[in-house]
Amino acid sequence: MTLSPQMKLKMEKIDSLIDKGYGLKTQLGTLIPNLISPQGKSINTFSRRYGDDPLVGFSWIAFFFPFALATQIRHWSYFWFVGIIAFLLDIFVAIPFNIDVNTGLGIGIGMFYGYTFPYQRWLFLKSNKKEIGVFKSIIIGLLLTIVAAIPSMILYGLYSQ
Repeated sequence: MTLSPQMKLKMEKIDSLIDKGYGLKTQLGTLIPNLISPQGKSINTFSRRYGDDPLVGFSWIAFFFPFALATQIRHWSYFWFVGIIAFLLDIFVAIPFNIDVNTGLGIGIGMFYGYTFPYQRWLFLKSNKKEIGVFKSIIIGLLLTIVAAIPSMILYGLYSQ
């Protein structure tokens, strides 16, 4: 399993937090990582610091390629999330507001995964599962994204006529 130097630093930061008594679990199945302080408080992983402790921060590669990275670490709930969010937004757009939300959806999902991926990657590393190769992850991730978007595409086809 290869990690970039930047991701290694992020994994070391999470290890350091765990050594200080923090905990890391998931919410909503495995979708959202939940960092818990030594005092038992849930911490906003979208921030840069918690008290004196630096948090992991943002992953640009996860922002640009969330589908491939989610596949690589077998984070299947990501695709459920994408499908449900796209479907709900299409229901909202079906109400005649003439708003294009696709760009915002892509950026929003990228931002979400950019912040949560390092924690997901750390949990995956601790699971001792085998990751899927990069090329396979890209192909499978694109296909799963299309499958996740099918209900949304059907709804869009129905109301756009």
